[in-house]
Formats: sequence, C-alpha cells, structure tokens
Amino acid sequence: MKQLMYSDIYSWSIFSEMRQLDFNGHLWVRPEGNILIDPVPMIDSDLEQMVALGGAEMIVITNCDHEREAVKFREITGAQIAVHDADAGALSTKVDRLLTDQEEIVPGLTAIRLKYGKSDGEIALYFSEQGIVLAGDLIVGAPMGHLSLLMDDKLEDPAKAALEIRKILALSFDTILVGDGHSILRDGRRQLVECLERRNDIYINRINLNEIEWEKRDVPPPYNFMDKDIDPLIGARGLGYRLIRLEPGKSSYPMHLHNFGEEMFYVMEGSCKLETPRGNLTVSREDFIAFPPGQAGAHKFVNDGETSCTLLAVGIQLPHDVSEYPDSDKIFPFVAGRIFRKSEHLSYWDGEL
Repeated sequence: MKQLMYSDIYSWSIFSEMRQLDFNGHLWVRPEGNILIDPVPMIDSDLEQMVALGGAEMIVITNCDHEREAVKFREITGAQIAVHDADAGALSTKVDRLLTDQEEIVPGLTAIRLKYGKSDGEIALYFSEQGIVLAGDLIVGAPMGHLSLLMDDKLEDPAKAALEIRKILALSFDTILVGDGHSILRDGRRQLVECLERRNDIYINRINLNEIEWEKRDVPPPYNFMDKDIDPLIGARGLGYRLIRLEPGKSSYPMHLHNFGEEMFYVMEGSCKLETPRGNLTVSREDFIAFPPGQAGAHKFVNDGETSCTLLAVGIQLPHDVSEYPDSDKIFPFVAGRIFRKSEHLSYWDGEL
C-alpha cells in the first residue's frame, strides 16, 4: 500500500481498462480500530501489510457500486460493513451498520450524503482533524492533477448532482481523496471549485440566501449567534462574507482587530450596539461600517435591544493575518493555528542551546 502524506492513511489501487483510470481503496489506521473504505483487490504483500497494521474493525462503502471486495475483507478481518441507509438494499451482502447524512461514524469521520450521486445513498467522507474529503464516485480524479465529475450519463440529474457538492464546499479541507482516479493532496478546494466552474449546466458562483440554512454556532453564550457562511459555497477566493443574525442578548465575536485584513459590515435589518476602544455607538439598518487593519479596526457587536439584528460581514482572507483580542490579551497568528497570551512572551534565545 502507498502511505499518503498523512501518516495514518494508506491507499492501494487496481487499473480499470474500461475506464482507463485507477480504482482506489483506502485504509485509515486508528488506535481504536482501523477503517477500510471501498476496498479493491489487494496483492499479497499489501494484504500482509494491512494485517500488520492491525486489520480493520469497519468497512465503509461510499455507494452500492463500491461494494467491491468488502465481503472478502470482512471474512479476513471480521470487520463490520457500514453503508448509507438508502443503499443498504442494493448490496449483495448483509450490512451491519446503516449510516445517515451528517452522522459521525467514528470520532473525526463524518458521512456526507450526496443524494444525487451515482446511487441514492452515495456518501463522501470527511476527516475533520486532517482536513480531508474522501469522495466515492461523484468526484473523479481525472485528468491527472485535476478533478471532474462522473459522466453525465451515469447521473439521473447531473446539475443537481453538481450543486449537491456544495455540502462538501461548506467543509474545511485541502485534500480530496478519490475512489476513482488520482487524489489531490494539496489545494483540493480550489481544484473542486474550478471543476464546478467549468460546467455550463450550473453557475456555481451564485446562490440565493434562501438556499442556505441558518447555522447556530456551537460556542459559549453570548457568542452562539446564528449565521450563514456564504463565501465557501460560491467559490470565493480572496473575500469572506457571511450573514450574522444577533438575537437580543447575543454578541458577535469578542472584541478583536486584524493586523492585515480589512473588514466591512452592513446592517441589513434591526439595530445593535457597536463596541470599540474609542467608545460605543448604535448602528442601524443601511449603515456601513469599515474596520481597517490595526487598532482603528477593533470592534464587537452586541444586540442590547429587543428585536433581532442582521449584519452582512465582508472581509479579506489572508493566511498570514494576525488577530488580537484586547479584552483578553490574546493574539492569534493564523499561520500558527493557535491562540496565545501576548503577556506570556519569551526571549528570542529561550530554550536554545
């Protein structure tokens, strides 16, 4: 098997003469029990390697056409077979676990149903900690270095199938592993957006607000506001934009500023309090507010009224940006992916020999 750039994920392949591309199986090695995904036939040395790595406790099938060697591997490993509920009746073998859309199969692995894919129960898999999406049939790694969608004649409604991929765009990922073709190990989001932009039966760069559900942020109150994250769904590159709904008593993000990125907010409905180090003021419907980089852009919105307030937030997305949180003395260098206390600093030579 090939070990991918992630130390715990392996892949092996067979070549399809008919499709002129590789069919891939994947193995996720976990201390709690390994997971096989869409297993294709293995050569003896790969089988020995899989056994040495701990075998498998579960086999996940992403669509009924990817049953492949699942029965054989269950006999070898004793693993349970899991498939989306809508595909269970289409398999030739007994299914041990029925999956649903957005179900966490095991910690760190979520099933994403793509209901207009090749089969009614097709799923993609999302490895949240690694930022990986594994696609079954709908997304194909071909030609090499690019992504495409399954041939239109294999899909009942190609346009709906393409738009369903927005469920993947809503995720945070950089790598796309594929069941068919060559995986994209870096810059997978851009490749997927460009694949969708090449289609003329949809316009992926447009969406109506009514097509996006309000999501409640899973954070401590009063910051558990509702929002609609728009930019990842329509292929934005350099700008981020979302709607934020503040119900009475709710606040937006803690007081913060960006050292490099610039933001703009537009009040679409209602009113709320804008808190800044320079003082507080009320902002209301049709107000535009600029937050430039640096100290002048520090801000926090608080709904201290009795009706909801909706804000449109627009900002430049910079991977080298650094946020600061004046009220809590925290600093967040985006490239580090971690937040630190500004006061807990070290000398340049600390810890060096």
